[in-house]
Amino acid sequence: MALTSRQHEGFTMPELEYLAQCEDVTIVPLYRMERLELMRGTVGPFRPPQKAKVPLWLAVMLKRSNRCRIVAPKWLSFSHLRSLCKEEEQPESMFTKLPPHYLEIAHILLSTAEDDIVESQDIRRLLQDLREVRQSKTREGLRMLNSLQLQMDNLSVAEINEIRPLFGHAFNTLRQLDKLAAASGGGTQSQFAQQSYTEFDDTLDLI
Repeated sequence: MALTSRQHEGFTMPELEYLAQCEDVTIVPLYRMERLELMRGTVGPFRPPQKAKVPLWLAVMLKRSNRCRIVAPKWLSFSHLRSLCKEEEQPESMFTKLPPHYLEIAHILLSTAEDDIVESQDIRRLLQDLREVRQSKTREGLRMLNSLQLQMDNLSVAEINEIRPLFGHAFNTLRQLDKLAAASGGGTQSQFAQQSYTEFDDTLDLI
């Protein structure tokens, strides 16, 4: 399926958060509730203090009405995020594996259920540190872009969305330059390539 021009430009953070709210989280209900019939299936019944898995959007609704407590995912703990930050900062390290919507989920939970998250302020700081380290690695990865592929495993949906407009434009430009170089017999390839990467580096310095 071809991407629309809107998708090529990327999504806004609220749009990404809307998509992320379909992900499951764990709650502890504070009241007895019967089964709920949702489009994706049935959840419940809810019997305190037994934990239950529900879509994030439902957990947010129940939390706001004081009907549940949200259990923070294991990856959203101070110790785990601190470990990830140290791993990300290692020279030549790959991107650590995180949920595809980790940034959106973290933002929603810290905004809606901060009182349910232990060491929430420290977690906010670690998330910012983690994001900055991964952004730096993404920029370095984009500098190695060629006209065949760009491989950066374990990027989240928000991180991919952030580089999508630049990557699409640069990738198409490099392909066009390769075609021009091939058509001219390769004599001007280095000139085209040097110009392209110089402009590309200037653009990267702005993100």
